[in-house]
Amino acid sequence: MEMMEQPETPKDPAPAPPPAEPPPAPHKPELPDPGRAMPIPDNFRLPFHGHMATPTAVPSAAERQHNLIRLQNRRRRRGFLIGLLAGQILIIGLDVGGLLFLRTHPQVTLRAPVGVAAIVFLGMAIGSAVMLLALSLIFTSMTLKAVFGKRDAGLFTAIGRGAKRLVATTLTMGVCMAVILGTAWFMIPGAEWRPTLEFARDQGRKVLESAKARLRPPGPESPSIR
Repeated sequence: MEMMEQPETPKDPAPAPPPAEPPPAPHKPELPDPGRAMPIPDNFRLPFHGHMATPTAVPSAAERQHNLIRLQNRRRRRGFLIGLLAGQILIIGLDVGGLLFLRTHPQVTLRAPVGVAAIVFLGMAIGSAVMLLALSLIFTSMTLKAVFGKRDAGLFTAIGRGAKRLVATTLTMGVCMAVILGTAWFMIPGAEWRPTLEFARDQGRKVLESAKARLRPPGPESPSIR
């Protein structure tokens, strides 16, 4: 007896593999806001499509250093000019204030053959001389320290830096003293210019003679007559 073939039962289909996750999108770097960036000088700009355009939105380290030095120089120049203006205002205030004080206080008299403006000029001149002497001592000590002390560079490099600093300081002090003394001098009336010079010459001669007398060694005492 032949056995009847039974039909094969259909099998369930294999589950489909899960869909692959899409690759992550590449991270897009965020550039800083160029709104607050410093302007780049023209000599640092590169040619782009025939025009001088900024190659990037952010300046390089060298450009930032250049901009920082430029801002520092501008700040120093502004401070220097403000200092000169303050010195001129101070001199004018001393002259005008001294005249007003003498007029409002008749019991106070000026024991000098020159006026208040000449006294202010002589005071400024003496102060400038003292400042020059102090700067000479300071630069002399710095020079000796640079030559004989410890230094972070060679001898010639230290000498070059010192000479550059000396020239810059000399120019700065020269301009300051010329402006201040010139302002004080032109505040003196023209009729008192010659008496002011003569008064200054006499006072300087007296100071010099007094200094010579102090530095002169004492001579032998003269025998007393009894």
